Amino acid sequence: MAAARGTAKVLQRLEKSVGAGNYYEAHQMYRTVANRYVGAQNYKDAIDLLHSGSLLLLKHKQGGSGADLALYLIEVYNLNKLPVTDETRDRIFDLADLMTADNGQRKQFLQQAISWSASNSEYRNGDPVLQHYIGLLYWKDKDYGQAESHLLVGTQESAEALGLVLFDWSELEPSHDKGAYLLRGVLQELAMRNLRDANVVFRTFVERLPSSYLSTEQKVPNRTKTVQTFKSTLLNLTQLLLLACETGNPSIFKLLQAKYRPALAIDENFGSLMMTIGELFFGIQPPRQVNMLADLMSSLFSGPPSAASRPSLGSGEVGGAQGSHPAIEEMD
Repeated sequence: MAAARGTAKVLQRLEKSVGAGNYYEAHQMYRTVANRYVGAQNYKDAIDLLHSGSLLLLKHKQGGSGADLALYLIEVYNLNKLPVTDETRDRIFDLADLMTADNGQRKQFLQQAISWSASNSEYRNGDPVLQHYIGLLYWKDKDYGQAESHLLVGTQESAEALGLVLFDWSELEPSHDKGAYLLRGVLQELAMRNLRDANVVFRTFVERLPSSYLSTEQKVPNRTKTVQTFKSTLLNLTQLLLLACETGNPSIFKLLQAKYRPALAIDENFGSLMMTIGELFFGIQPPRQVNMLADLMSSLFSGPPSAASRPSLGSGEVGGAQGSHPAIEEMD
């Protein structure tokens, strides 16, 4: 009880200091007292102090000092190995809501929050609710690449938001084929085996297309589903790929790959994503990578290789990081 009263008095004194405009002094005092609490492993009071101080400084437009205390808060979360709960997550939301887009420490704070949630929850990509929130935050900032990366690993609600983000992104270049933006999102969802979410992204995006993209509507044979034919090669490819994934028929997938190879070549990452999709949905194993030195060493120590074990000449390594901007193609 005495400790709680002592913390309350410290908070009152610091609030007065901030109210009087003594921001630097208050910031240093918040850190000094928090250090004392952490040294005594009194993590609860340290968290209350840092959360309160960061909120107060941010409300007084002290972005740097407020963000510094927010980063310290995440450090204490990690020291205390706090699990992801509504309470621990809401503190992060409170602070991020007050950080402006031009606050240079906001991105670091959000990244540290994701890292903490990945270490203290069952989700190796970080807490999905936190990812969804951060994706919406970057969407509001019109930072579409960052929004996309977080929404891809968010909640079920994130799929619809991702469709809207990709459409808004495509509006930046109205003369280019919008299908490139949709295809990149759908391929990434499918590469994570998220067929449901990929369909939500597709539907959300297509509903907002201008009439100039639409051609005809027709029924899929032996199905009740209606599909649209588009004037965009990339949109048609995206729709057919989703239908193919529902069948699981590798022959259909291989036909799509062959027919649309030029369209897929507009982005170097589309090919590797298609290989992953082929393996996940159709059981198609990717080509074996060639390692000439390893094969030579193997043949020297184990005798001549059989014909079946010899590498196929010309099969190259496929890879590359996912780009932050979509490749684009003029409409057909």
